[in-house]
Amino acid sequence: MIAPKRTLVIVAFSTLVGCASPSIPATQPDVTDHALRLYATSATLPLVTDLTGAYGLTFETQSNPFPATLNNLLEYDTPYIISNHLPTDATTLSLWAAPIAQDGIAVIVNPANPIENLSLDQLRAIYQGRIHHWRDLTGQDQDLMVLSRETGDSTRLEFERLVMGSRPTTFAARLVTSESAMLKLIATTPGAIGYVSAAFLDQTVKPIAINQIALTSDNITQNRYPLRSTLFIIGLAEPPQDSPYRPFIGWIQSPEGQKIVSRHYSPLLTPIDQ
Repeated sequence: MIAPKRTLVIVAFSTLVGCASPSIPATQPDVTDHALRLYATSATLPLVTDLTGAYGLTFETQSNPFPATLNNLLEYDTPYIISNHLPTDATTLSLWAAPIAQDGIAVIVNPANPIENLSLDQLRAIYQGRIHHWRDLTGQDQDLMVLSRETGDSTRLEFERLVMGSRPTTFAARLVTSESAMLKLIATTPGAIGYVSAAFLDQTVKPIAINQIALTSDNITQNRYPLRSTLFIIGLAEPPQDSPYRPFIGWIQSPEGQKIVSRHYSPLLTPIDQ
């Protein structure tokens, strides 16, 4: 079932919950017939797992690449999804979204690679296939292997929005289908370059600065790091006053919820105190 084309509305949800503080319910409402459904893109599932586990209600969760997750929403399989990519072009069918976290896309190389910084133009040229060898950037005698996430992956969609624009990623790029596989290939391939959500960084790879700005939580929340993105909870409509999703979303944006967000991502710049 395909909904008619609509306008996207983005709001800070906590401003809509009134004066009451969004908090974990002392007793669960009657959800014995079915759990609340909240689906996630693959990159955001660890956060969704922590949030739903801490809140105190029963949730049914699943994760898929972004196109399948969005289709779950449009087909009314779930009332809300969480994604690190929010489409805003003319074909977008989503109606409503609330920010819950901030993310940065980490451009990563092998720790042995001496490069510390790339400009956005250099990064774009690499992913267009116009730079083939590290000697053109660092003087290092090493072939350059471009790694990319698969078509439709939410992190790739954000990377293309922020870096590539309308330019295609080179067909020579090796496609990687998970964050863990990306990290492993970078860690074991001296000439490789790739990208992951900052939430998945570990000590086996080296993130590099973009336009001389390092990937740090402070640089993300202060809007300095160039490859920033926002995590949203997305639905076809704002939850009504009696919906159990309404206080849940407000709780995510509250200081208590943002502490859990901070385990994985950068928090919202100014958590809303109710």
